[in-house]
Amino acid sequence: MAACPDMEARLDLHAAGALEPEETVPLLQHVESCAGCREALAQSMEVLSLVALPAPTAAEKAAQDTVPQRALEMWKRERMSQALRRRTVGSLLAAAAVVAAMVLMPGMPRPWTTNGGSTAEPADVDAEARAVEAQTLADFEAWAGLEPLEGGATWEDEESFEDLESWDDDDLLGETL
Repeated sequence: MAACPDMEARLDLHAAGALEPEETVPLLQHVESCAGCREALAQSMEVLSLVALPAPTAAEKAAQDTVPQRALEMWKRERMSQALRRRTVGSLLAAAAVVAAMVLMPGMPRPWTTNGGSTAEPADVDAEARAVEAQTLADFEAWAGLEPLEGGATWEDEESFEDLESWDDDDLLGETL
């Protein structure tokens, strides 16, 4: 005998344990009075018992228990690598923007050029450095009220040592600049 057409889906759901509790009571009342539905329910339960999975082993249970933790760790690693990629790309874009601004904006000071806008020759740089050094020394001498240093004077001159010998060490300690 065949099951009632409007009850077939409910019978399968009940056999699988997926039927809502408020629908189970009327279905069981109908199964008691209908032999076709009783037979269909028994067949559904038999088929489902054949496809039931065996109980999980201890290793399977342990693996299932660690799934949430592993998923969280993978998610964190992925987020960290995404953040690192974003920071790297951002840094590269910022560096590119600075380089583009330096190259494309006229009038911006460039460390590789002189005031004239062209690169200076090494010989000109040495001569320029010597001129600045000589001017700085002259300015210092003028500020200190000193006589310009003689180019040929050395410490080996006898006159220089005579001046040093006449100084008393006690006199030097009391003097300040």
